[in-house]
Amino acid sequence: MLTKILFTLAVIIVVALVFRVKTQQPPQAVAPAATAGRTGVSASMVAYSLLGLVLAISALVFFLHWQAQHRIINIRVTDGQGQTLTYQAYQKTIEGRRFTTLDGIAVDLGQGDRIEILGTEQPD
Repeated sequence: MLTKILFTLAVIIVVALVFRVKTQQPPQAVAPAATAGRTGVSASMVAYSLLGLVLAISALVFFLHWQAQHRIINIRVTDGQGQTLTYQAYQKTIEGRRFTTLDGIAVDLGQGDRIEILGTEQPD
């Protein structure tokens, strides 16, 4: 995830530098009549708009990923004797047969234990 962000920032910096160098070139002699009717968008405005769009999309993707990882999952564990325990954990802490509850208790399940992921709850 961090490499994607760094790569995106690198591309943005390169594009900004290209536009800056392109706009600093000496202007060519243009007839006044040709420039009087020009009402276009400058290259720097387009570059900054694209930069803002990329940053907004990156922030949205980061937020959605963070939100998905912080969902509370209800986990029902049934041991070999048939006793059932229910836990709650964040989705990001579930790693196969190992998870950490909301209270900070690390749970490692054995081969005889059965795990059921029941549903999700939104954090308060």
